[in-house]
Amino acid sequence: MTGVLDRRTPMPQTEEYYAALKMKGVPVKLLQFNEEYHGTGSKPSNYIRTQLYMMSWFNKYTRAADGRVTSTSQP
Repeated sequence: MTGVLDRRTPMPQTEEYYAALKMKGVPVKLLQFNEEYHGTGSKPSNYIRTQLYMMSWFNKYTRAADGRVTSTSQP
């Protein structure tokens, strides 16, 4: 997740990192937020989207098949 206007991690650098992870077979997604800088809190809708996506990611990668939260479950 990155803002298109981010000066700390510019979009070309973010895209290179994304491509490298993808080439390694890492399950990766790139979410770009227009009109955002390093954070995604300028627009409430972007902040909510960020929070919902992170919650979805944590649910996917930290829950066991039966729904229990675990620190050892694998994707």
